[in-house]
Amino acid sequence: MNENETGAAPDSTRSPAPHPTEAIVERWWADHFPGSPVAQVTQAWNHAFAAKEELKRRLKELISGT
Repeated sequence: MNENETGAAPDSTRSPAPHPTEAIVERWWADHFPGSPVAQVTQAWNHAFAAKEELKRRLKELISGT
């Protein structure tokens, strides 16, 4: 069995912890986009979502200096 007694996945299968800026961006997204006019148009939602992911990547690079 791959799960420990608590039912959680073993440490070796866990994803790395998200970068601290990701939580800020995700909270901003959740505060502004679900239920908005953007959410009503799939193409607009997909575009905005991709931009959000790119922003997280850029912030991570900026802060880590890479």
